[in-house]
Amino acid sequence: MPGATDRARSLLATIVGYVLVALVAFWLLGAVVGTVRFLLRAVLTLVILGGLVALYLKLKTPRSR
Repeated sequence: MPGATDRARSLLATIVGYVLVALVAFWLLGAVVGTVRFLLRAVLTLVILGGLVALYLKLKTPRSR
């Protein structure tokens, strides 16, 4: 029965292919989400540091009378 064996191998190859595609897509999605999270954290950190430096400089300068 070579026909049944060929069909089984073809089905198994299709399943393995879909699993590989799903794993690669999952990995890429994770990389994209991780990159976006990193960029948002970096921007937020820079904004907070910039605000703190501006506040420090405003409080450090002497009052003008």
